[in-house]
Amino acid sequence: MHSEVTNVPKGSGLGTSSILSAACVKAVFEFMGIAYTEEDLYAHVLAMEQIMSTGGGWQDQVGGITPGLKYITSMPGLQQQLQVAHIELSPQTKKELDERFVLIYTGQRRLARNLLRDVVGRYVGNEPDSLFALEEIQKTAALMRFELERGNVDGFAKLLDYHWELSKKIDAGSSNTLIEQIFSSIEELVDGKLVCGAGGGGFLQVILKKGVTRQMVEERLKEVFMDSLVGVADCNLVWE
Repeated sequence: MHSEVTNVPKGSGLGTSSILSAACVKAVFEFMGIAYTEEDLYAHVLAMEQIMSTGGGWQDQVGGITPGLKYITSMPGLQQQLQVAHIELSPQTKKELDERFVLIYTGQRRLARNLLRDVVGRYVGNEPDSLFALEEIQKTAALMRFELERGNVDGFAKLLDYHWELSKKIDAGSSNTLIEQIFSSIEELVDGKLVCGAGGGGFLQVILKKGVTRQMVEERLKEVFMDSLVGVADCNLVWE
C-alpha cells in the first residue's frame, strides 16, 4: 500500500477540498467495483461539494486528478460537458517553467465559499466590469495555451499578469493589503503573478524573470516580512 502525506494548510487556495473529495469518490468506486470514467469522477465530486456546501466547481478536481497540463472548456448549461485537452509542451519549455515558477505562501487562510458567492452575485447582477472580466479571462486562457505551446514563457507571464487584473475586476476581495505588499516587494524579480484559486489569501504563483532564482525571492520576502509566515513554498510542477 502506498501513502503520501502533505502539509498543505487549510484555506490554501490550491483546491484541496475538491482533490480530497475526488480521491474519496475514486476510492469508493474502486472499493465497490463500480466502473467509471474521468467524467463520472468530475460530476460526482461537483455534486458532493454542493452537498457539503464548500461551493466548489469542476476545475479543481480536473486539475488535481487528471495528469499533466490541461486546457479545460465547457458550454453553458446545467449539465456541464467538459472538454479536457492535454497540452504537450517541449522539453525546453517544461524546463524553463520548472525554473521560473514559484509558489508563495501568504500565511493567510481564506474560505473560497464566501468569495465564490460574491463572484456569482456580481455575475447574476449583470455588473458590467464583472461580465467584461469573465469574458476576457476566457480569451486569456486560450492565449495562455497558445504561448505555452510555442514555448513563449515570457508571453505566458504577461497574460498571467493580465489575468490578475481581471480577477480583481470580478471581485475586489480576491486581493488585500498583504497580497499587494507581497507582489510589490518582489515586483522587479517577476514577470507574471496571479493568486491561486479565488484569492483573498492562501498561495500566490509567480513567474520569475530570467536569471532570478527562488533563493533571491526567498531572501527578499524574509527581508521585508521577517518572521511572518510569508515565504516561498517547496513545490514542483508535475507533468505526468
